[in-house]
Amino acid sequence: MHSRIVKILTTLAGVLAVGEFVSAVIIAVENYRGSFALGGVVFGLLFLVGVWLLCSRRVTAGTVYIGILCLFEVVQFPGWARHNALDWAFQTIYALIALGGLATAVAVLVTRRRSSAVTI
Repeated sequence: MHSRIVKILTTLAGVLAVGEFVSAVIIAVENYRGSFALGGVVFGLLFLVGVWLLCSRRVTAGTVYIGILCLFEVVQFPGWARHNALDWAFQTIYALIALGGLATAVAVLVTRRRSSAVTI
């Protein structure tokens, strides 16, 4: 079960990275005033760093890193500018995925803590 939940977290982080890149494209194409498309690219790269950490078996570091990024996304969600129905739908789905990523990160940490407590 342990490796399965890490794979789920890795997949969610990858989806969040892709979502950030798509968000950057939407911002650039729609030319929203006061929005910063490069910010989406940066956050997409940050999520890819988290995926790399998990894939390179740095599970605790990657989990904490991705959990913090997901927490940031969830906390910032109410303040995101929404210009049309596409923004509402995309941002709401993205925030729900980030919330799922946060919950999965907590589950990975709890699972790792329990498994190390059992082996001692």
